[in-house]
Amino acid sequence: MPAIGDEHVVRVLRPFVAATGPVLRGLRDADPFRLGRLAQRRAVELSEHGREPEPPATSRRGKVGRAVRTGRARALDRLATSKLPGTPRWQAMSPGERDQWWVSRVGRFTSAVASIPGIGGALARRLPVSDILGLAAQGLVVCAIASEHGMDGRDAQVRLLASVLFGRDVDPSRHGDPHGADVEREAGELAGSVGTQREERGRLSALSRAVWRMGSTLWGLQSELDRRPQGNRFWRTLANLPVVGAVASYRSERSGLKRAARAAARWVAREQGRS
Repeated sequence: MPAIGDEHVVRVLRPFVAATGPVLRGLRDADPFRLGRLAQRRAVELSEHGREPEPPATSRRGKVGRAVRTGRARALDRLATSKLPGTPRWQAMSPGERDQWWVSRVGRFTSAVASIPGIGGALARRLPVSDILGLAAQGLVVCAIASEHGMDGRDAQVRLLASVLFGRDVDPSRHGDPHGADVEREAGELAGSVGTQREERGRLSALSRAVWRMGSTLWGLQSELDRRPQGNRFWRTLANLPVVGAVASYRSERSGLKRAARAAARWVAREQGRS
C-alpha cells in the first residue's frame, strides 16, 4: 500500500497544474534577445512584400553597405523560418514537434536556473538543487505536452502527472474541487509575479523563482520521488563523481526529461483514443 494516499497526491499536484499556465506562457514568450519579435516582424514583411531586390552598387562603400544589408536580411529570413512561437513555422509544427521544442526550452531554462548561486536560499542548502529543478522541469514539460495535444483540464493533467512522474493511477474527481479557493491561492503563490512582469529581466527572474517553488512543492512527495523518469544509468553513475559530476547530472536530467515527455505523449494518446 502506498505510503502517501491519493488525496495527498492530488492536493499537491492540483496547485502545480494550476500554476503551470502562467509559467509555461512565460517560458514560451521569454525572449531576452528579442529574436522572436524580430522573427515575427520579418515573417510579416516577407508575406506582405516578399524579398525586394536591391539596385546594384557602384562605389566601394555602396558594395560594403549592400553586403551588410544582405547579410542582415538573410539572418532575419532564417529567424522568420525558425521554430519560435508566433512564426509561421511554429503554426505549421505538429504537436510532436512542439513537444520536442518544450523539452529543449524547459531543459535549457532549468539548467540555467541551476547555475544561479543561492536560487533557493536556505532551502537550496538542505535539498539537492538539480533534483528539485529536474522534477519541476518534468512536471512542466508533461503539462505543456498535454496542452499541445488539447488536454487542458486540470484534473486530466493531475492524472497525467501522477501517472508519468509517480506511477500512480489516481481519480482526482473523488477529492474536491480542482478550482477551489485553496487551489487558486496555492497556485498564485507558486506562480508569483510571473504574469505581471513586463521587463524581460524581471520576467526571467520571476520565472526562475517560480520554477524553484514548483519543484520544491513536488519535493514534498518524497516517498514517491524514486518513481519519476530517470536519466541514463551511465550518466547517473558519473553524477556521483567529483569534477565531472555536474555535467553528468545535467545530462542525466536531460535524459530523464526526454523520457517523461515520451511517456506523457503516449499517455495522452491512449486517453484520447478511448474517448
